Amino acid sequence: MKTRSIIIAVLLMVGVSTAFSQIKFGIRGGINSSNMKIKDFTGDDYKLEYNTGQFGYHFGVMGQVKILSAFIQPELLFTVAKYDVKLTNTATSESEAGTQKFNKLDVPVMAGVKLGVFKLQAGPVATVMINSKSDVLDDHDDFKQKFKTATIGYQAGIGLELSSLLLDLKYEGNLSKFGDGINVGNNSFEFDQRMSQIILSLGFLF
Repeated sequence: MKTRSIIIAVLLMVGVSTAFSQIKFGIRGGINSSNMKIKDFTGDDYKLEYNTGQFGYHFGVMGQVKILSAFIQPELLFTVAKYDVKLTNTATSESEAGTQKFNKLDVPVMAGVKLGVFKLQAGPVATVMINSKSDVLDDHDDFKQKFKTATIGYQAGIGLELSSLLLDLKYEGNLSKFGDGINVGNNSFEFDQRMSQIILSLGFLF
């Protein structure tokens, strides 16, 4: 009798959840402004500086499961982050300036609540590094990158949801270091933290 009651209760809960839930899929894209700090270090030969990040971009797919006013929203995004880089030869004081670009996959899983057309959201994000390119550092034969293949962070933010149109503004922070750093010759430059981002994106649910 107890077993039958439990089964009936579970079936009722599933039925109610299904009745009040919606599952949708969509696409999204936007811009992101990134920041990455490097510990102050000037080696025997070089000084490396990461300045304010340039605007990058992201695009990909997402899903959304709604139950009443709550929602869970997993996403798969291809993200490009860009930085101004300056490498100075300390012996000659000659500097090279350029851009370093990081290509990565971001997988945020946002959970939140809707308050009318407004929404609050937060959740973890996993990042998989694909590659990086630099028009300054790649020219050095003794240049080595020490980035982690995968890292974990978090995102939190606000948004608007107007029918099938989504507009989100989120901050991404760090839970693990982006990598050990960069080697140029005998100089080792360590990262201070994981890459952080301000993310503005537009989405559409089908």
